[in-house]
Amino acid sequence: MLRLDKFLCEMKTGTRSQVKALVKKGAVTVNGITAKSPEQKIDENSDCICVNGSEVSYRKYVYFMLHKPAGYVSATRDNHDKTVLDLMRAQKNPLLDRELFPVGRLDKDTEGLLLITDDGELAHRLLSPSRHVPKTYYVEIDGCLSEDQQMSLRQGVDIGEKQRQTDGTQEYIPEKTRPAGLTQAAQDEFCSDRAESAWLLTITEGKFHQVKRMMQAVGRNVVYLKRLSMGELRLDEKLARGEFRELTKDEAENLM
Repeated sequence: MLRLDKFLCEMKTGTRSQVKALVKKGAVTVNGITAKSPEQKIDENSDCICVNGSEVSYRKYVYFMLHKPAGYVSATRDNHDKTVLDLMRAQKNPLLDRELFPVGRLDKDTEGLLLITDDGELAHRLLSPSRHVPKTYYVEIDGCLSEDQQMSLRQGVDIGEKQRQTDGTQEYIPEKTRPAGLTQAAQDEFCSDRAESAWLLTITEGKFHQVKRMMQAVGRNVVYLKRLSMGELRLDEKLARGEFRELTKDEAENLM
């Protein structure tokens, strides 16, 4: 059970004082009956709440699928670059006024599927290293992959780097990736004019710049990268770059 004013504030109907004024004007009804007090207790899951005749549906959390374009950073705010939330909030939608955040990160120049939500528990489950949630990417590179290079990627490659120590020396820290799925993708239309081959790469972890570092480990460079799926969630092919929509009920339940 929730107080009526708390419910309406959470649903972005207005501030506490604005909600109080709406109730005072008789603009709020609960199950068809005019609400008398903003402190009235309601069942957010079963009661029908209307404001000025329009029903206000309770949503504990919201889930959006964004087709992220290049040029935006996967952050809630940034002092230098436009964020994916800046992109989305250019469209006026009350649901976007929540404390939303992207689940995981895509590099500024990477495109594709990005889940935006305010459900911290779900985000933790999807990003937890112990869960091994698969993520599939369409990858264009500046060369071809030999059988040996493909086998290395499938078995896991060392993407470790040299790190500077406090005494000024450098130490190489190995970092091997988990086994990955790799298949060659159609080469009809490359997104980059520098591409020579395209691949579908599925990984079950999210190390920093992982896909790019994996390709560099076998002597190739990524020239275009797009995430196609995360767990059971797949990018809607109907969404153009920069477009987004709420997840369907089935999509949200599958993520859970």
